[in-house]
Amino acid sequence: MQIFSLKEKLVVSIRGVTMSLHRRLVDRRLLFFDELGEPTKLTEAEFYSGYEKREIEVCADQPFLGEIPCVRNVAPDLTCFPPHHRDEALRRRKYLVALMGEGQSKLPSEEIMLEKLKKIAQEIGDQCAPSICTIRRWLSRYVGSSVVKLIPKHSKKGRSAAIAGKLETLLQGVIEEHYLNENRYSVTYVIGVFKERLEAKNLGRLPSDQLTLPSDMTVRRYIANLDPYMVDEARLGKHAANKKHRAATGVLRVNHILERWEIDHTLLDVLLVDEETGLGIGRPYLTIVLDRYSRMVMGYLLHLAAPNTESVLRVIERAIRPKADLLQRFPKVKNEWRAHGMPTRIVPDNAAEFHSGDLVDGFNDMGIEIMYPPSRDPQKKGAVERFFSTQNLGLIHNIPGTTFSNIQQRGDYYSEKHACFTLTQLEAAIVKWIVDGYHQTPHRGLNKRTPAQVWASDEAEHLIRLPVDLDALECILARRTSVKVHHYGIEVDSLGYHSSELAELRLRLKPDEKISVHYRDEAGHVWVHDRFRNVFLQVPVKDKRMIGKSRELWKAAQKALRDAGGEKPSFDELHRTYRELREDIDEARRSQKLRVRREAARAKLDREGRKAEANPPPVVVAEMEWVDRSSTLPAAPSSFKVSYRPPSAGDRP
Repeated sequence: MQIFSLKEKLVVSIRGVTMSLHRRLVDRRLLFFDELGEPTKLTEAEFYSGYEKREIEVCADQPFLGEIPCVRNVAPDLTCFPPHHRDEALRRRKYLVALMGEGQSKLPSEEIMLEKLKKIAQEIGDQCAPSICTIRRWLSRYVGSSVVKLIPKHSKKGRSAAIAGKLETLLQGVIEEHYLNENRYSVTYVIGVFKERLEAKNLGRLPSDQLTLPSDMTVRRYIANLDPYMVDEARLGKHAANKKHRAATGVLRVNHILERWEIDHTLLDVLLVDEETGLGIGRPYLTIVLDRYSRMVMGYLLHLAAPNTESVLRVIERAIRPKADLLQRFPKVKNEWRAHGMPTRIVPDNAAEFHSGDLVDGFNDMGIEIMYPPSRDPQKKGAVERFFSTQNLGLIHNIPGTTFSNIQQRGDYYSEKHACFTLTQLEAAIVKWIVDGYHQTPHRGLNKRTPAQVWASDEAEHLIRLPVDLDALECILARRTSVKVHHYGIEVDSLGYHSSELAELRLRLKPDEKISVHYRDEAGHVWVHDRFRNVFLQVPVKDKRMIGKSRELWKAAQKALRDAGGEKPSFDELHRTYRELREDIDEARRSQKLRVRREAARAKLDREGRKAEANPPPVVVAEMEWVDRSSTLPAAPSSFKVSYRPPSAGDRP
């Protein structure tokens, strides 16, 4: 016969709903959770009543049924108690050892004990010796000659609970209604409501049966002793409570390089300027792929547009490919960037771009496993999250124009004024910092070895896989669609593509049969699947003027013409709109400079709107030194001027 006990993780069925026992609350109620995480609270009486009525059934196929999980522990020693309690236990043992002597387990007669107790008290300096009854009580607890058994039991002292019975039931109702909810009422408010309800309750009771009002501090102590997880779950939400009370009891083990990659985006804390105009263009995004075993950066992508599927596909392609050609763009980088190869699994977050069907299909084709962490759980990919923090402290926050992580760190620093890095300069600085800085710095998680050393040592023992054909890698890591083949070719995003190979393929297809097409944001060519030869054909764009252009920006130009009421716009009109969109972007970049110019123009007018005098009053100029924030990066101006003009007669008071 199987048996059960009310212990944690006990699985039961309550009215057909499977639940597990989570814990026993402070008020001795049982807290159950169903499969969706919904809580149910029952007293023991309610549980056993439902158990007898067959409304609650204990699931028979669960582990450890009728057994108590084994938890290994060790009894406390003297260091676990206050010093005066330890001294008291040692004092008691001196009496017992002196009375019984060596090899004896019984006390002598009372007459002998009285004489010995006086002598022992004089030897150890006690003013009064303990009584014989006290000695016998100590001996009954002195089991196994353990001095810990002689520690005074002060923990069992104290008075009974001030809040119990009907008073506790009333307080629990107030707490459940006003404290354990998302409104987050204060304890002071709960105490006020509790007093009002207690007074209303006493109005209907006899004078001899009045409920005693506890002090405010007593109520506060009662609320403070509530289950912390239960309180945070009700007031902050389940996710916040799980994050606050999480316990990291294990360690993630990765055995080799390329076994686990972590990928994430971040908005960098730095403002960039345009290469041509020198005007601000905003903050860029950085996408990073990190090898968890070696902490090597496998690939990066610096872009101004928000992260999307295209940016993820491109950074994965860069992470797999060797980096020799990439480093030729950065002659100041001294070390090698040996990170390359096909990974076993990738850990992204739960953003929409990582759940794209094109991305999932591409990873499935390459045999890469995608491991999605739980929602809002960034610690599951903590290595790449930590990398962003290290990069901010080591590089980004030292660049002129940084916005820092928050307004407290930024203080009075004027980021827009000091911004001077372009996108190209920032990319060069990031690559230099990664290859010559981060990869060459000892890492605490790598036993003080550098990421480059760990990669080099494991690379010699690990076979690195690479695609045989890099065109195949580009074709796989691309967006996908299905289209029909016409005599004029195919259309992808309203752009025509055709070739002689595609014309031959059309002759072999069935009527209205669709073919698979892989394409990228660059509109120069697409990849068409030939199912007869089972290969992908590279089909170029029919209009060669589209080579090098972005599909997303081209579609935006088409939409702008449609909104303007144009019918069948020509290529020239689309190209003109494309160019105008570029100009609008440039105009947005100049908007900040235009505001500065307008303010300067307004400064040339007096308070009445008239032009300022040709010979203004003398201006007192004070020179102030500017402290450079970085010694390795381009610095801000070495000084600036502060002007002061004395008030004139025409000024208003």
